Amino acid sequence: PIRDDGEAGEWQDWLVDNSPNQEAIMAEHEEFDHRRQALTGAIGVLNPRERRIFEARRLADDPMTLEDLAAEFGVSRERVRQIEVRAFEKVQSAVKGTIARQEQAALEAAH
Repeated sequence: PIRDDGEAGEWQDWLVDNSPNQEAIMAEHEEFDHRRQALTGAIGVLNPRERRIFEARRLADDPMTLEDLAAEFGVSRERVRQIEVRAFEKVQSAVKGTIARQEQAALEAAH
């Protein structure tokens, strides 16, 4: 027994498991898959130049510089930055729309 005050129990009874349960792990994986699918679909709204810039600047492990992309496309660094911002806004909007549709479908399926 762990206590002398009359409360029974072994020391194992007082251990706390802080690791997430299987349900939480599965829900987290499902959420990650939904978000990845949303991002993949959202990138599809970009034209080839926007997609190249977005991926090179936002998704690459070693992002390209504005200067390198400007040289690749024959435009100014500022123009590349503008395209990147517009592409990010398009992707963000598309992801939000996809996630909202997924959440709505899940709610309807639950009822």
